[in-house]
Amino acid sequence: MTYIDYMNQFWRVASVCSFPASEVALYALLVNECNVRYWNMPVPCSTLYICETLRMSKQTVINARKHLAEKGLIKFSNGKSRFLPSEYFLLELTANMTHDLTLNNKDKDKEYFKPQTPNSYYDSSSIKNRRRAAEVHTASAKDYETTF
Repeated sequence: MTYIDYMNQFWRVASVCSFPASEVALYALLVNECNVRYWNMPVPCSTLYICETLRMSKQTVINARKHLAEKGLIKFSNGKSRFLPSEYFLLELTANMTHDLTLNNKDKDKEYFKPQTPNSYYDSSSIKNRRRAAEVHTASAKDYETTF
């Protein structure tokens, strides 16, 4: 996948479930880091570097990457020390992984697109018949003058 493919994938998921700004920023940073490293994944990236670059607390970064992993966008391993930083791997969403992100509209489509019957609300002849069935009541000024 290319840089734009990963970003489009992210925004497709974001259209279904919202992401806080910290997760959006982290994902964009990780895509950029993968691009800089010629897509050789997993990409090592220290939490301290991410915190300083994005101006976020360590806990915010940890929560953001956990949520991105839960959504199936990234996979990561925690760093062991300053010299062995966390490693990140960008994932490609497949049909199986997007199962929870899409709705099954098969039954809903049947209800929504059912064929019209002669008694349907949108049938023009029934609209005319409803207009003819309305009773017309005329009032004169004499009726209103007596009440005052």
